[in-house]
Amino acid sequence: MTTLRFGDLVPIRMDFHQMAGAKVRPAVVLLDTGDDDFVAAPITSRERSSGWDFQLEHWREAGLNVASFVRVHKLAVLAKTNVARSLGTLSQADRDRLEAIVCRTCCPGAKT
Repeated sequence: MTTLRFGDLVPIRMDFHQMAGAKVRPAVVLLDTGDDDFVAAPITSRERSSGWDFQLEHWREAGLNVASFVRVHKLAVLAKTNVARSLGTLSQADRDRLEAIVCRTCCPGAKT
């Protein structure tokens, strides 16, 4: 069984909500507890400006083709069997920013 790490980028299938079909999009791994699935946040190239989205500073180094934004509030639980390959890994700076947003989301009263 594949072990995924916080900050790994993988392609995932995202179903459309308002019409039939789906598209493969990159996502960043947030949690893998060692069982058959994992938690990920989707990545988009469309600029977003909520408090739960952030722009990746080092998107090229992470293996992405265009400037991208992580959507931390749009989490998905996905089967590892659907992950055929890795796209890359976030830089330490981007992982630190992601961790701060996740901590703020899960533990609003905690200091980060």
